[in-house]
Amino acid sequence: MNFLRREFSPRVTGSSVQPTASKVWHPGCWKGKFSGYIFRCQVAALLALTVLFLSLALPARTWAQVEGYPQLSRKLSFVGAVSPVYRFKANVDGGGTLSVTSVYFNAGLIKQLNQKWGLGLSFTYEFDDYEFSGLTGFPVSRPWEEVQRLGFSIPIFYSLTDKWKLVIVPTAQFSGEFGARLDQAMVYGGAVGVSYAFGPKVTLGLGVAGYANLEETRVFPFPIVKLKLSDRIRLTNPFRTSPVGPAGLELSYVLNKKWEVGIGGAYRSYRFRLDYNGPIPNGIGEYNTVPVFVRLSYKPFPAVGIDVYGGASFLNKLYVEDRDGNELYRTKHDVAPLLGATLSGRF
Repeated sequence: MNFLRREFSPRVTGSSVQPTASKVWHPGCWKGKFSGYIFRCQVAALLALTVLFLSLALPARTWAQVEGYPQLSRKLSFVGAVSPVYRFKANVDGGGTLSVTSVYFNAGLIKQLNQKWGLGLSFTYEFDDYEFSGLTGFPVSRPWEEVQRLGFSIPIFYSLTDKWKLVIVPTAQFSGEFGARLDQAMVYGGAVGVSYAFGPKVTLGLGVAGYANLEETRVFPFPIVKLKLSDRIRLTNPFRTSPVGPAGLELSYVLNKKWEVGIGGAYRSYRFRLDYNGPIPNGIGEYNTVPVFVRLSYKPFPAVGIDVYGGASFLNKLYVEDRDGNELYRTKHDVAPLLGATLSGRF
């Protein structure tokens, strides 16, 4: 078996703030003949590259599944999405194969309370069915099977000024294999993020998230980015439920009012308590991956969206720990193609 050195890989969930600014700031990227504008282009490019690195190295995912700093309304709004995903069979180091069938679902209510405050309630459910076959590198042939994550959060939005926005997201989640004990599979934590609108085309920010995560405490920063490179091209944290979940980084192109394409990726770490009566009783499993995708989206109605995804999961790693969080085994499996779709709506 080829073993890998374990890296710090937080589970993450992201929030991106999308405020409205009263003044226009133009980075000047389209007027490169002037030295001042060229300098601004270089600065904007550097910021984009920095955000790309942070989005992949320190993924911006919180279990709140909040769509950034949304367009709040005094009317109570419902948002929801469901996304089935299939990762095709790939070889596992040491012998055997693994495929994963997943369904991700989130729903929430959100409302603008007054000029400054907004409040929401978010529910998330994720199901992963891990199909191990012929696994010989682990002492057990099927270290885990069906895993579910059930989470609740209360996103709180606050407008500090016209340009500065704040989001606070306390959250709690059950993360475990079927048969895991409830009191042993709870994850608690939250995230705080702040962003600044340089203008209608540029919003950048930074947040910090922390979680008591199954015998581990993880604290990490995450970036917030929204760059409108042109009327059709945007570089943002993807907020929709998808094969990579929310957050990460995505470059999108608007074809027309109904059609859009995009390409993006993120880093994901799934950590969960194992079945109390399973082959590794009350142990801990972890699956890390870097999914990269292309997306085609269609909006038949303004409030309804349909997305189709294709891509692959890279740098896939598996870990097994005992009940106290001490590592027992680790391995990796090959690049796995993936397909997925998403149906979303806001009413």
